[in-house]
Amino acid sequence: MRKIFAVLGALLAFGCGRKLDPLPPILVVPARVEPVRLEQDGGDVVLRFPYPARTAQGAALTGLTKVTVYREIQSAREGARVPEPPAGEARAREERDFRLRAEVIAELGPEALDERTLGAEVIVRDSLVSMYRDKRLGKILLRYGVTATRDRKRVSEMSPLVSILPAVPPGRPDDLVASVLESQVCLEWRAPAGMLDGSTPVVVGAYAVYRKGEADEWYEDPIGVVGKETSFADQTARSDRRYLYTVRAALKKELPPVLGPPSDEAFADTRDVFPPAAPAGLLVLVEAEGTRLAWTPVLAPDLASYRAYRKGTKAAAWSRIAEGLKEPGYFDPAPPKGVRYGVTAVDRQGNESPVAEESR
Repeated sequence: MRKIFAVLGALLAFGCGRKLDPLPPILVVPARVEPVRLEQDGGDVVLRFPYPARTAQGAALTGLTKVTVYREIQSAREGARVPEPPAGEARAREERDFRLRAEVIAELGPEALDERTLGAEVIVRDSLVSMYRDKRLGKILLRYGVTATRDRKRVSEMSPLVSILPAVPPGRPDDLVASVLESQVCLEWRAPAGMLDGSTPVVVGAYAVYRKGEADEWYEDPIGVVGKETSFADQTARSDRRYLYTVRAALKKELPPVLGPPSDEAFADTRDVFPPAAPAGLLVLVEAEGTRLAWTPVLAPDLASYRAYRKGTKAAAWSRIAEGLKEPGYFDPAPPKGVRYGVTAVDRQGNESPVAEESR
């Protein structure tokens, strides 16, 4: 019994020892939103950044209530360059000053975030219309930052501060026309009549050409960028497709481009409606048992077969006497007297060439 009490006493003595200071609770906040990318798209500045999905500790984020986008307007001299995001000790000071001067241009709750999310990326557009009206573009620098909030008050660190020098882009290209040829789609358009704010003369350094399928929702990256010329040949268009094209003018041929608004769309149907060339060199050789035809092979890559025809001296229309011929020749075993012969080439789409007649 004494041993039991001794053990209990030791345990009680151990439990009554010095207590450790309580640890502060871990503050679960969203991770810093980064990277944030900017580009000017016509009359908008477009921000792109990852959808907030992690906490600052690296765990999966729950309870996201909003994302806030801030903008600061600074004056800028002509020829100024976009500054790099602050780093090191200057970062905290710059972000503190930024919060004091910036205004909130978007506060996105869960529904608004869903509407602006494409894949894993949130896309926010900031209109420059008021700055166009005030003739401020070219004289200001815009700086942006983004925060994410969890459970109303737990706010992430400010994203890296990113800046852009918005400019007045060219206006809309006019009269876009698409012409379908056998191996390409040729596009032509007229230069914009002025800059996007209506000023002249128009300044265009390049054009970006976009293409999408008829059923696609949006255009992706341009399929080509040309200089000041107002035409483009799309040699990557596939046959048997229906495409839509648009063209946008840019101030300079540099990346990222400052693009104006898109032209009206032009439709192109690349289904093959082009017949192969007619066979050449048709020879008609009369033999004892019939008439033999021979001609030069057609070199069309989509050639499927040949057809042979004949007609009487007084007949107006040709009568088909053979089809599906794989070789450039045919033997007519019992031809009527006084007939003429002709042959055609047919491609895989069923397009037929003009009739090549025998020479006399």
